[in-house]
Amino acid sequence: MASEQHKEADVPRARPNWGSLILACVLALSVLFYGWSILDMARRTTDWLLIAPAAVIAAVAFVWAGITDHLVRRTAMDLATAAQSEVARPVILIGLTCAYVGAAPFIGFDLGTAVFILLCLLVQGERSLWKLALASVGGAAVMIWIFVELLMVRLPVLLL
Repeated sequence: MASEQHKEADVPRARPNWGSLILACVLALSVLFYGWSILDMARRTTDWLLIAPAAVIAAVAFVWAGITDHLVRRTAMDLATAAQSEVARPVILIGLTCAYVGAAPFIGFDLGTAVFILLCLLVQGERSLWKLALASVGGAAVMIWIFVELLMVRLPVLLL
């Protein structure tokens, strides 16, 4: 009985995130202030007709995001558990694909492909180091060979 009470006492309670709500309100007020200042300095009616509604929409979005973040009571452990679940894997893979597409022109197609394959295999649960190395480096080398030598496509590469 005492151990059950001790376990319940050790579990930290999730606190509301007041900082995000305060930041959202400050951002909303600054956007509304900017929108209000346009009314005084507008050259034509079209100036405030374009900016004032956008300022109101942005302010509402900031407040909505702050309230939503304040009401959500998830701890870091809850998020980590959700990220490891089967449901989150496709979302993580889509995020990795978006990051790969955005980063490949800057870090090189070869390095980007190797890192992308490595991270995708880790998300899928592969933990063998030699398999990870073989698949990521070998897969990147084969992809570079196919695109550059067979398809005659110029790619931004870093190493190969």
